[in-house]
Amino acid sequence: MSEPNSLFAKIHISKENYDAFLKSNPQSSTLDKNWLDWWESKEMYGKMELTQTYIYCYEDPTNEAIVNGWLNAKQSFTFSDYDAINEIWHFGIILFSENYLEMIPMLVFFKSLAPYIKNDDSFVVVYNFFWGGNEVNAYLTYKEKEGWLDKTVQTKLDIDAKQLEYANEYLAKKLEGFSNDESMID
Repeated sequence: MSEPNSLFAKIHISKENYDAFLKSNPQSSTLDKNWLDWWESKEMYGKMELTQTYIYCYEDPTNEAIVNGWLNAKQSFTFSDYDAINEIWHFGIILFSENYLEMIPMLVFFKSLAPYIKNDDSFVVVYNFFWGGNEVNAYLTYKEKEGWLDKTVQTKLDIDAKQLEYANEYLAKKLEGFSNDESMID
């Protein structure tokens, strides 16, 4: 039985753009070489051909509704923190998914964020934080207002050490907070 991997995002974005993104409609993505290269780099059971059908976005009316949907799924241990001083949005889902097809809508969501970001040091990673292990399911960076899935990132060793340390520390801090919050325990 597989266990869900974690998602962590550190996004540099102005408050104005953050608010505009949340109020906007979810944007779809097009199957392109980036998606295909990423998909081909992944090993999975019962792997099928990636087609446009699988590259879909959530059907919520706004991006804010997507965020709120995850925040309301308490068993996922989701957080969304906007730091107005440093203009950084931290978003994470500690118990996200082990299924690549289930990951795609969230990757589409974060790819669609590219035009809103402030600079290219933002990143999103889906990896085995909670359960341990070395696997990285997805690593998304931003270049020239586009989101890029990096097919070369397969393990934690392939991620910039400072980014991985940052993600690990932030997720650990949030997990500790969830563990101490009795309202999170059903």
